[in-house]
Amino acid sequence: MSRLSTILIAVAMTVTAGSLAVVLSYALDFGLFEAGAVGLATLFGLALAHIQMERRRDRVWMEQRIAEIAAVAADANTEAGQAAVRAARADGDVGARVREETEPLAAEVEVLGHLMKQIAETVADIEIRHERRIEELAARPRIAAAPEPAVQPPAAPAVQIAATPEPRLAAPASAVQPEPSRVPSGFEREVETSIRAERIEIHLQPVVTLPQRKVRYYEVLTRLRGADGRLIPAAEFIPVAEARRLVAKVDTFQVIRSFQVLKRLTARNTEIGLFVNLSLASLADSTFFREFQAFLAQNRAVADLVQFEFRQDALAEMGPLEIESLRAIADLGFRFSVDNVTDLRTDFRGLSDLGFRTAKIAADRLLGRTAMPASDIHPADLAGHLQRQGIATIVDRIETESQVIDLLDYDVRLAQGFLFSAPRQVRPEILGSAAPAAQPAASPAAAAPRTAPPLRATR
Repeated sequence: MSRLSTILIAVAMTVTAGSLAVVLSYALDFGLFEAGAVGLATLFGLALAHIQMERRRDRVWMEQRIAEIAAVAADANTEAGQAAVRAARADGDVGARVREETEPLAAEVEVLGHLMKQIAETVADIEIRHERRIEELAARPRIAAAPEPAVQPPAAPAVQIAATPEPRLAAPASAVQPEPSRVPSGFEREVETSIRAERIEIHLQPVVTLPQRKVRYYEVLTRLRGADGRLIPAAEFIPVAEARRLVAKVDTFQVIRSFQVLKRLTARNTEIGLFVNLSLASLADSTFFREFQAFLAQNRAVADLVQFEFRQDALAEMGPLEIESLRAIADLGFRFSVDNVTDLRTDFRGLSDLGFRTAKIAADRLLGRTAMPASDIHPADLAGHLQRQGIATIVDRIETESQVIDLLDYDVRLAQGFLFSAPRQVRPEILGSAAPAAQPAASPAAAAPRTAPPLRATR
């Protein structure tokens, strides 16, 4: 329709210009050239006037459309603002309602925590007194079993003595009595009391890249706070904890606190991971492992940032139960690290298949300053050999710059030691209300911290 009207207008303007030229030529005696020129000028003038009118009409139409769009946008913005206000009001109401509903529950949990703390203190004291009583009773038979002077029987003929020698062999009755249990030393009692009271501190030591010395991981190290306030390193108290069957309690505390620390670390840097030391004895504990596995299933989102660390000598003694436990953990996405490597004849390919991704070896051992069992692998080729097995090498116990310079020739990319940083205690605000557990106190009632929640209750 618009094209037809345009054609008609163009025809009309041409007819008008032609008519004007004819009138000028015949009526006003204009020359043919002059009349044609005036006709063309008229045609161009009419065309320009038409174009301007069309442009003005299009401009008016565009302004009307823009005004309509602006009105719709203003309405949409108004509705969006109203929706945001309603959402903010709803969020505020939900938050207030949640706080109102959870405050009584939090108070009850606080009370239960204090009760559990008191129960733990009481049970620990009762067990200690009970064990001391058993030790005292076990020590008494030694005194009571001392042989009394026997009445000498009347002399008998020599033939009879030779014929009946058996009663002499059965005379010492104390030989068949069981050996009394060993009395725990003061250090063992101190370790047991500290673990039961959860006077456990979490320390972190960085693992850095070489040569940039950028922090890539942190290793979680546990320390016990003794009754006198001194720190007991893991190398000293772990054997006692394993002997007293308390290592699962230490591992439970350590795992929960480690994931709390990891949550804070990933809030600032999502690439920093953790090494968490575990005991194979804990994996053999069915109660611990069931809750531990459920806990890891709830935290699979950070599985690529956590490696559980085991000593090489402990891995050499693991059985089918421990191997299946490691496979179950690896199925959840978590990986492992072998610590304190002293024997290069280990089946690193088998460890890699189980999910081991890093191996730690002391700097002096790798540099040949400390003897190691003979092996086909030269220490200088260890990093490359492990890399081919899918295991990264971490050199720890680095204390001097000369060690770092020498290690660069061994193609080492990760390092750990006092040269970079000593283990530092995790700040109390990171662990929250559980942090005071590591602080000594004047009285047992004040020193015992809140009992750590079970693994299955922590996300």
